Amino acid sequence: MALQNTALEFCETLQTTMQDSIMILTPGVGAALLASCATVMSGLYMYRRQRKQELRLKMEARGQRAKRDMEELRRELSKHKIQMDLVQLSFQQLQEALQTGKVKATDVLRAYQAKALEVNNKTNAITDVIKSASAHAAKLDALSPDQRGPLHGIPISLKETCGLKSLDCTSGFGELIDIPMKEDSPLVQALKLKGAVPFVRTNIPQGMRSFACANGIFGVTKNPHNPSRGPGGSSGGEGAMIGGQGSILGVGSDIGGSVRIPACFCGLASLKPTCGRIGWLGNFNPGTVNGQNIVITTDGPMGRDVTSVVQFMRAVLAPELWAREPLVPPLPFRQEVFTSKRPLRIGYYIHNGCMQCVPAVERAVLLAKTVLESQGHTLVKFDVKPKALYAFSNIFMPLLMADNGECYEDLLRYDDSCDLMTMFFKLCKAPYWTRYLLAKITELRTFDPVTVEVLNQKPSGPVTDFYKKTIDVQEFQQQFAKEWKKLRLDVVLCPGMPTAAPIAGNDKKLLNCASYTALWNVVNYPAGIVPVTKVTSSDVTKTFDPACFPADTETERIMREDACGSEGLPVAVQVAGLPYTEEMVLRVMAELEAAITPKLDRL
Repeated sequence: MALQNTALEFCETLQTTMQDSIMILTPGVGAALLASCATVMSGLYMYRRQRKQELRLKMEARGQRAKRDMEELRRELSKHKIQMDLVQLSFQQLQEALQTGKVKATDVLRAYQAKALEVNNKTNAITDVIKSASAHAAKLDALSPDQRGPLHGIPISLKETCGLKSLDCTSGFGELIDIPMKEDSPLVQALKLKGAVPFVRTNIPQGMRSFACANGIFGVTKNPHNPSRGPGGSSGGEGAMIGGQGSILGVGSDIGGSVRIPACFCGLASLKPTCGRIGWLGNFNPGTVNGQNIVITTDGPMGRDVTSVVQFMRAVLAPELWAREPLVPPLPFRQEVFTSKRPLRIGYYIHNGCMQCVPAVERAVLLAKTVLESQGHTLVKFDVKPKALYAFSNIFMPLLMADNGECYEDLLRYDDSCDLMTMFFKLCKAPYWTRYLLAKITELRTFDPVTVEVLNQKPSGPVTDFYKKTIDVQEFQQQFAKEWKKLRLDVVLCPGMPTAAPIAGNDKKLLNCASYTALWNVVNYPAGIVPVTKVTSSDVTKTFDPACFPADTETERIMREDACGSEGLPVAVQVAGLPYTEEMVLRVMAELEAAITPKLDRL
């Protein structure tokens, strides 16, 4: 690859040099050089065309291989009697049945494999069938009761970028196909030791830089509640699989909302832990700028309910993980915090200053506020304007582009399968004058303050610029914590996303909505998602009422467009807490779920 890059750079330099020289050479020599240059450029064009074609074929073959593996699994399952009623059990019911030996891990696995294939037919969420799952489940069935771990026999799905021995982690890039991981990630190892059974991996957006879940290898993933909608991302396949009941517990990753956005759109619970609480070692993310350790990716659980997320955290916060993740502090799950009955002081907000939430989301936050107040908690307003805008536009997005696209250079040289990723790459590489011009055009045409602020950020310069950004982030975090503690807050209640699941295609245009999730990545606070309601016809009517939802920006106008036909889609809220207070965040999520789920099921 390095040699090819050098050759291409040489040809481009040669072309420029020849064009500059022709004017001062004799006509005959100039013509000869021009002909030579044309030959070289023609050869270069043909080479690039051939490489693109080869890569396309490689990507198609990888996608077809995934489909063949699914067909093979379907044939194998046809030989067995599948107990599909096992899929209907709640996490707690399934866990108890497995622990007591009432059901076998093998039977549970087959039920979820069958259901996952069914969900995949509707959503296109699966990228890999994990072939070792059956043997692993059989070994678990041979264990005595006292040898069973807390997750004994629980099938889990994994995001495509989760490190698993012998499987590649492509992140949707053709150049990364057939580069197998040498071992399971530390988290996957810990999960297996606790009895979990990884059985499928699921789809992601290329490069994990959007929540439009599509790539040129595995295709487009759809929302399990409405196939015309997107599932979110970047853990979109996990959202679709768990939301469609094809999995009960999964692992995603989150650098700006990637386990929380799909949870909002697909109607499930999830948690972005404090970076470092469970780690991220052994996974693969080619789009993470090397050395950028200010806003860091973290793994996070996604589950059918809050109980599944709690049991995940309780299981992995243990020596089995700490021995494999040396930088993860040995801080066990604090049951006394999770079960505490102490009344809490909870901040809340509905508008983050970037874009207004649609009426359904506003109603969801106010509903959650009322429920928490009825349980004896104190709710106080917490204003994040203009902090959220600054965090997203001046910190989060510039850090994602901190190397001006260099980390994608080799991956996208011959890969144009994903127009959104290609556009992001070009934006990373664009000089400041181009970004500035685009910002002015955007300001005149759409008046979208988030986009304007992002485009106004200068490309990264010397390393001293990066040091300054580090100081900027530290000062922002300190000021944010100061305002939090001034109000004596325990947690904050807020929207997870400002809209319900968008129409497929529109999700490409709504990256700015991630300002509602990315704030918590910038300050490195744990944040979780819990569904509390569904979109009603009244919500939709209000979305088209300018008095309720003015839709002043381009982002808000797209959100209004997405409201058409959104009745019945899940709507969630977000709960965030101070670093390393995951147990308190989960406590509030559990209290909301316990109070609201019975009513939610009737909607």
